[in-house]
Amino acid sequence: MNKTCDKCGYKFEKEPGFFFGAMYVSYALGVAEALITVTVGAYFYGTALTPKLLPWIIIVVMLMSSFNMRVSRIIWMYLFKNI
Repeated sequence: MNKTCDKCGYKFEKEPGFFFGAMYVSYALGVAEALITVTVGAYFYGTALTPKLLPWIIIVVMLMSSFNMRVSRIIWMYLFKNI
């Protein structure tokens, strides 16, 4: 990760461990994706509580983990943008 933004000079690392909180944002995104997967799967399988959905939930969360990491850091930065 770059230390500063090339265009605006924004300092990404405000203090050691600043992005530790982004881990919680990433967790929330993963839970939201799992719930969406259950909702969509319930439509196709007819019930939300079926073991057939577990592989789909795992696949979706694993595929979205890289995206979640980046987006959670962006969300975390914008939460503390003016501080």
